[in-house]
Amino acid sequence: MGEVMATVVCLLDPEVVLIGGALASASLLAGIRETLYRLALPRATRHMALQLGTLGEDAAVAGLTRLVVDQQFSPDAVNAELRA
Repeated sequence: MGEVMATVVCLLDPEVVLIGGALASASLLAGIRETLYRLALPRATRHMALQLGTLGEDAAVAGLTRLVVDQQFSPDAVNAELRA
């Protein structure tokens, strides 16, 4: 996981990487962190936080809600409603 995540981090340069799911634990996070920081470019990980997710089973619902709200209240969607 750390090897794949190192590639993703180098490509996307995220501010935060959340690890979640049934197997997420402090020991898994430590293993990922060890491999990730060894393989990724220092510039990509300098200000990046690697954390355990806190939403648990609610993560999917929260993510879907965010997508729907972002779509319905995007500037284009609001302008289209105002013109109608």
